[in-house]
Amino acid sequence: MIPQQSTTRPGHSRRLPAIFAVALAMVIGQGLAGPTAAAPAPASAQPAGAQPAAAQPAASPLDDGHYIVMLKDKPLATYSGGVPGIPGTAVPKGKKLNPSGPNSRKYDAHLKAKQREAAASTGVTINRSYTLALNAFSAVLSAAQAKALAGDTDVLAVVPDSIRKPDYSSTDFLGLPGGDGVWDQQFGGKDEAGKGIVVGMLDTGYTPDNPFFAGDTVDPLSGTPDVGVPYRLQGNVIAMRKANGGTFVGDCVAGDAFDGTECNSKVIGARFYDKAYKAAVPPEFRSPSEKFSPLDVNGHGSHTGSTAAGNADVTQTAGGRDFGKSSGVAPAAKIAVYKVCWEGAVPEATGCVESDILNAIQDAVLDGVDVLNFSISGNNNSTVDAVSLAFLNAAAAGIFVAASAGNSGPTASTVNHAGPWITSVAASTFDNTLRGTAELSDGSKFAGASVMSSEVDAKPIVLAVDVKAAAALATDAALCAPNSLDPAKTADKIVVCDRGVVARVDKSAEVERAGGVGMVLVNLTPGSLDADLHSVPTVHVDDPKIKDLVAATPGMTANLKATDTTGAEPPPVPQIAEFSSRGPTLAADGDLLKPDVTAPGVAVLAAVSPVGFNGEDFGFLSGTSMASPHIAGSGALLLGKNPQWSPAAVKSAIMTTAYDLVNATGTDVHDVFAQGAGHVDPARFDSPGLVYDAGIGDWMGFLQGQGIDLGVAPIAAKDVNLPSVALGAMSGSQTVTRSVTAVTAGTYRAAITLPGITATVSPAEVTLAEGESATFTITFTTAGAPLNAYSTGSLTWTSGDNTVRSPVAVRPVA
Repeated sequence: MIPQQSTTRPGHSRRLPAIFAVALAMVIGQGLAGPTAAAPAPASAQPAGAQPAAAQPAASPLDDGHYIVMLKDKPLATYSGGVPGIPGTAVPKGKKLNPSGPNSRKYDAHLKAKQREAAASTGVTINRSYTLALNAFSAVLSAAQAKALAGDTDVLAVVPDSIRKPDYSSTDFLGLPGGDGVWDQQFGGKDEAGKGIVVGMLDTGYTPDNPFFAGDTVDPLSGTPDVGVPYRLQGNVIAMRKANGGTFVGDCVAGDAFDGTECNSKVIGARFYDKAYKAAVPPEFRSPSEKFSPLDVNGHGSHTGSTAAGNADVTQTAGGRDFGKSSGVAPAAKIAVYKVCWEGAVPEATGCVESDILNAIQDAVLDGVDVLNFSISGNNNSTVDAVSLAFLNAAAAGIFVAASAGNSGPTASTVNHAGPWITSVAASTFDNTLRGTAELSDGSKFAGASVMSSEVDAKPIVLAVDVKAAAALATDAALCAPNSLDPAKTADKIVVCDRGVVARVDKSAEVERAGGVGMVLVNLTPGSLDADLHSVPTVHVDDPKIKDLVAATPGMTANLKATDTTGAEPPPVPQIAEFSSRGPTLAADGDLLKPDVTAPGVAVLAAVSPVGFNGEDFGFLSGTSMASPHIAGSGALLLGKNPQWSPAAVKSAIMTTAYDLVNATGTDVHDVFAQGAGHVDPARFDSPGLVYDAGIGDWMGFLQGQGIDLGVAPIAAKDVNLPSVALGAMSGSQTVTRSVTAVTAGTYRAAITLPGITATVSPAEVTLAEGESATFTITFTTAGAPLNAYSTGSLTWTSGDNTVRSPVAVRPVA
């Protein structure tokens, strides 16, 4: 398979012999949005110039702009007296300030008079006055006025009126933290969320020094171990009693720049698998930065691991900008690292060899993990490849497996990991605040994705092709390929680069190399907008019209702003990511519905490796790789609270409580081949009402039906007990069978919607006690639906507050 990373970086012109390239059967890269995406590493660090600080000393340089001028006198809330004739207005703890009382009115007038006096002394007009919690006023100041006020003896401080953004966190979007959040309301708080669960990460390793992976030293066992408390057996072997009563026993294996003592109370196992990789790739084709140990130099594994089960309340700073605190989805869960993917000196030598992956899966099962995350590519036409079958056995051993659905969207039938025992995860947008604007001197404004920490004002803007190096091809220059721009023409300019072929962060690196001060990255066709950490301030826009305007107006200048200044409403969320792979799956004749579910996967901020990200500890990545660990973490939450649930029950609970995504206008869209069952909803998945359970017997029967002789009764793919229904080719009428088990007792009534298809559920009503099961059938008959086209809808069981929804897709044929 070809790595999703599509570019050869400067100096990497050698090519891996085909005999070795073929051996790289699996590749990372589900963290990257298709062939035009940035590689997971390296990402260029942002230039100096962070957000304005919350307070600024008077001696600091001050520019023209919006300011808040704070005066020294206390505001009403804390004024206890001292001004002749005005008693104190502060009130004892537990009492409420009365701002309209006579004393408050007098002191309010006093403060405002002092504010006007300070403003008048420098010719400033007050925009807004504050007297209750703060004694201050806001105003537009020139640099001279700001300096003068900062020197006023009555002024406490003059600070920029900076734009502050909310904490940037996918766990916030999922509603997990906070007093009213899912952790506190349903899972016992962040210190209990996922406790007693071990999440295994099959990836590029991890970064031990990152705070998401911080933990205490693990001491030898003394007494009876508590659930979720690791203890040392001997040497670097760490064990833990799990929520289900079993035991995890993991080893911390030494290797390059990793002595085996790095494991702690958070990361309780770290192994690596390089035997097959080394056999396939000669030393000269291996990356010199790679470490043959659990140490992550790429960043992909650190990102996925921290997303699934990183520590809570970690402050994330990226590119010189503070993005607030975030957490893993299951912060009390433990992590076991299984490094199976390796960096090559050329793209063809970067990847993960199947036999190494199989060894890792085997060890993960033996170690006793509860969840596995696999943000690695797969095939889109089979369920019986070696890795898929290894995951079947892992699931049979009670391990919930989440995997990335692929980054080849929006093309149909590109979805990976069709095995019914795997939960394949699509990617969605989840945040609409990471916005910037390219403002042209003709008044046009183009908003797009941006995480710039400094802005660019009134600089010439040029098309990349117009500042190309003499020896460069115009096509390469338009893409801002390495060494394609002429420094003499590019210096001190904003450069417009086309998206495609070259990694996004490499484009801004080329602009920086050539002396440019900013970049506008343009999608030539509709696609995702990605908030990468670029070498120069960058706005990624989706409207190629900007190129026409720049081309038509020689000498045009532009500003790059770190916010959306267009005044338009931000894009609605969550939308399916353009790159997210779509169904229908080509496996099992289309009688399986994939992907299964959707989770945040665009511009996810999490841990990375400073080796691959130019010293950064946190970074943005997009891809279904980033979506999958959200579901792995969700599985850890559910298993921590419901340790006896099967992997199929966990998958069912996540799927049947999901909700529809939206389109660009904010309208709900039930696109089952893009979103699967819908977007994960942690507020609901702990109370699914019913679950579609399954186990080794179902899956063995499925394999028998797929032509693998196991000596068991075959089960047709359409009848595997999944929380989704698909018929790839229905002629006339066809019946499928399912079984549901009650998590919550009740009488459940079925309803099904499927345009152009008559669907009859029998029985249409079931009354079940907790733990009781019922089997039902659905008979589909064509009733006007077009032939050779899918009709999609949903099957819903309802009882009181419980709504159990499954996606349905049926394609009538002649």
